[in-house]
Formats: sequence, structure tokens, C-alpha cells
Amino acid sequence: MNTLVSVAILLVIVFVAILLVLAIGRPTFDSAIKASDIKGAEDDLHFIDEYIRTTAREGRYAFRNYKFSSAKHFESISSENAIQFSTDTSVPLIDFLTRSFSGNFVYVAGADVSCQQKDGDGDGTTDLVAENDRLKVVFKKISGTIDTSKIIMHATDKTNNVTAYVGNSSILINEDPATSVGTGYTETGKTGLKLPLCQIHAFVNSTIDYDVYYKLYAGADFLAIEVRNIW
Repeated sequence: MNTLVSVAILLVIVFVAILLVLAIGRPTFDSAIKASDIKGAEDDLHFIDEYIRTTAREGRYAFRNYKFSSAKHFESISSENAIQFSTDTSVPLIDFLTRSFSGNFVYVAGADVSCQQKDGDGDGTTDLVAENDRLKVVFKKISGTIDTSKIIMHATDKTNNVTAYVGNSSILINEDPATSVGTGYTETGKTGLKLPLCQIHAFVNSTIDYDVYYKLYAGADFLAIEVRNIW
């Protein structure tokens, strides 16, 4: 009888010990799996990036067909000239609601951004709205005559509930005022909710042609502006 009791106690102790090991070790195991998954996605994207760079070096009209397959979920966002990999993870790749940059790669931790087209104040116009938990920026929807000084309409600091109306958001190339106006359009990139960023694109055909990209990232209380493709 005592032997049976001793064995039963031993089995219970062993069983509890296994549960403790699983409870302690499982998060580490899951983190290792997720880190490996992210690293694999990085490797795939690095390969694609190098393939694109190689083709670009061959000249403006060079092209290649590339067949790519992966078990991971990648999304091609043509309006942003980007390929995106997203996943839910607790692996501390970067701090939550921050971003880091490495070459052509952007790492964003968080998805509190919405990017939408909305009716503008009931006047028959359309606004392009980039918004996260901290900042809301409203852009003018334009097609035809474009004046970069009027692209950004207003921005709201949601933390303090303060709205600033932008009087002049001009883009000047080589400090030439003539380049701030012309013909062109504004458009959103990928639209939706719970995104890592919202990108608003403006194309300007002026004395010099160029593209402007306005970007609001997850957790950011500022708007990033890039001017590219100056011809």
C-alpha cells in the first residue's frame, strides 16, 4: 500500500514538473519560432530586393519575369512600390509603435493607422485622410491643376485635441517657386484600417516633374515627407 502511494505521489510530482517546464519554456520556444519566421521573411525580401537592383542596373527599360513562391504571406502594394510582410509577434525586434530603416527596408512595430478617402465637409469634394492614435492629417484630393502649397489642409494633435490649419505646404525644387505648381494628382496608397503606415502620393508635372510621398507611421506624432524621381 505504501509503495502504491509513493508511486502515485512520484507520478504527480513528475506531471507537475512537466507542466512547469512547458509553462516556462513555451514562451521562449514560441519566440524562437517567430524570430526564425521573421528572419526567413527578411532573407526572402533581401533576395527580391537584390533581384530588382540587378535588373535596374541594366537600364531604364530592362525587365525580367521572376517567379517567387514562399510559405509566408507577402503582399505586393503596387501603389507604394513595396512588398510587405506582416506578422503578430512578441519578439522584441524593435520597440512597439516605433520604426527603423535599413536600406530599402522599413520595420514598423504596430498597426494603429487608418488610410482612407472621405467626403470633404459636405461640399462635394473628397479628402484623403491619414490617421493614427496620435495624429490625423487631411490632404486635398487633386486631379488636374495642382498647387503643393494646398495639398495638406489641416492636422490634428489627437493627444491635446488641437487642430492646425496649414497655410502653405509648398514643395520647391532648387528653391524655384515655379516648381510648386503644375498639373498632377494626389492619391492614397493602400487604404484600410489597422495598417503599419498610410502613404499619400502626389505627382507634380511642372517645369520639373517629381513625386512627393507623405507618410504617417504607426505611433508617430509627425508626418514624414519624401521627394523622389525628380526629372
